[in-house]
Amino acid sequence: DEAAAARLVSGEIRHLNRPVNDLIEISGFDAGTAQLAPQPADIARCVADCLRARHWPGVHAEVPAGLCVELDRRRFDVILANLVGNAVRHGQAPVTVSAQIGPAGDRTRELTVQVRDHGPGLPPESAGHVFERFYKADTARARSEGSGLGLAIAWENARLHGGRIDAANHPDGGALFTLR
Repeated sequence: DEAAAARLVSGEIRHLNRPVNDLIEISGFDAGTAQLAPQPADIARCVADCLRARHWPGVHAEVPAGLCVELDRRRFDVILANLVGNAVRHGQAPVTVSAQIGPAGDRTRELTVQVRDHGPGLPPESAGHVFERFYKADTARARSEGSGLGLAIAWENARLHGGRIDAANHPDGGALFTLR
C-alpha cells in the first residue's frame, strides 16, 4: 500500500509540475522580469535539438543549414515546443517545421519559422483567441491535459524577442503557425 501511494503521489507531482511552471513563466511576463539571454544560434540545430528531446512522431524539419541568428535559445525552444506540441496533439501528421531568413526592412533580416499540421485546422471562431491565456479551442477539452497557457507563453516569448506569432489555416488544410 505504501509503495502504491508513493507512486500515486509521485505521478500527481509530475502532473502538476507543468501548470505550476507555466504559471511561474506567465507571472514573470506580467511582472516585467522576463529577460532575454541572446546568443548566436544555428536554427537547424535548435530545431533538431527540440524535436529530438521530445521524441514526437510524424514531425519533420525542413530547415536549411547555415541559418544563424541571435536569440535566446531556451526561450526559442519553449516557443517551438509549444507550437509543435500543439500541432501534434490537436492536428494530424505530418507536422512540418520550416525556417528561412529573409529581408525585414532597412538592412535587417527576419527569421521566419512555420509549423504546419495536416489536421482539420483552426475553427474560424478560434483563430483570434488561440494566444489568450487559458483558451482552449475545443470546449470538450476544458478538463483535458494542458494548462491552456502554452500558446500564450509562446506568444510572450516571441514578443520578448521583438517578434510575433500568427495563426491561420493553410490553404491546403491544417493549421499553420508562423513565428517571425
